[in-house]
Amino acid sequence: MTPATSAQVDALLLLVSATFVMAVVPGLAFFYGGMTGAKGASQAFRAALVGSAIVVLLAVLGGYGMLAGSPLIAHLVGRPDWGLADVFTPGKGTASTLYPLARAGYLIAVCAVAVTILGTAIASRVTLRAWAVFSALWSVLVLFPAGYAVFALGDGWAVAGMHVIDFGGAIPISLAAGSGAAGVILACGHRDHPVAGERRLPLVAAGGALVWVGWFGLTVGSEGALDAFAPLIALNTLMASAGGALMWIIVDRVLLRRPTVTSALCGAVAGLVAITPASGVLTIGWSLLLGALAAIACASMVDLAARARFGVPMTICVIHIVASLVGLLYIGLFANGDGMVDSGNFDLFVAQAVAGLGVAAYSFVVSLLIAIALRYTLGLTRLRYRADGGFPDEPRARDRERAAADEEDADQDAGYDPDSGYDPDSGGSAADDAEALGGSAADSRG
Repeated sequence: MTPATSAQVDALLLLVSATFVMAVVPGLAFFYGGMTGAKGASQAFRAALVGSAIVVLLAVLGGYGMLAGSPLIAHLVGRPDWGLADVFTPGKGTASTLYPLARAGYLIAVCAVAVTILGTAIASRVTLRAWAVFSALWSVLVLFPAGYAVFALGDGWAVAGMHVIDFGGAIPISLAAGSGAAGVILACGHRDHPVAGERRLPLVAAGGALVWVGWFGLTVGSEGALDAFAPLIALNTLMASAGGALMWIIVDRVLLRRPTVTSALCGAVAGLVAITPASGVLTIGWSLLLGALAAIACASMVDLAARARFGVPMTICVIHIVASLVGLLYIGLFANGDGMVDSGNFDLFVAQAVAGLGVAAYSFVVSLLIAIALRYTLGLTRLRYRADGGFPDEPRARDRERAAADEEDADQDAGYDPDSGYDPDSGGSAADDAEALGGSAADSRG
């Protein structure tokens, strides 16, 4: 029996990692969709499947060349290449194409996760037809160029040009997707936000578990080889997710006096997103601190988003945008050897900030423009308005909102202070009667 070569072992690592990454797709759908009820979970799962299928098809039919191929526009985007579809033909692959094909499979799975993050955030807002068109346009105009900046190691403007450190691709995955979702939500308008149903805790728990396990494939596979860094990346991922889960629980314990399962899972996801760019350049202790800091930042911003009453979709955006930026900036300070603490300069910190904020702004603007164009052509949102402001598709939405407002007025008349969360009649916290959205104190006020 011929021993396996190093290229075969590395290719096997990428294929196994890609399998774990694909588990994140249904995990995100169940996790985020379950927060909005059974109907929301169904819509999120459908959006995840449709978006993933579209981006995989586009990648195989030329998009992978834009993601990691030879440059079409130097440092910005690769040349569309149909060769990947040809190589996948039975009998065409050789030993020399084993590792490149495995890397292609891994990166395509990563792209599916990026589209899923965006899709689950806007699934309850947009129609399936609009989402299919949007996901195709967004992949070509945003995802593949942003991925080229990070995954084209020899030419991408971020990695090769500015020497940005982004091991797992947080810039094109979480940051671009979260910013793009925020742009679509803005294009939908504040009133195009249907009332969420009752949360389905089993779906949230199952989805969060899939994301937690599958994300290890994303971070470990980013190394691309089974070398001395792979175990460190896996352990850093574990520490950051654990630190995030514990810290979000602590935040909820202080603010709400009632930590929840959703709190722990949101904290774990925040830690996973934050460690994605930094998994190969931090020690274990710094990784634990990063997860905790990301959870604090995300919990605080989720509370502000809840005050604006954008609901679960904005919570998704906040977790992925804020945690990604925290991870990228954290590298500029504490990266082993290159961070400010070791090197004494802020060069890496500035590069990380410019790259992260630049991609976030680009994705937001492009997504907003695409969504506006779809709104006035194919139609974008699920809800349609009458002249009096009613919702034919959600006839009871206004009644529920009016009842909630009346109940709030009655509480205030009885001496209940919604800002303090104290009800003199019950003797307990308002959080005891309503589980916080993602562990946010603001949802008990809304």
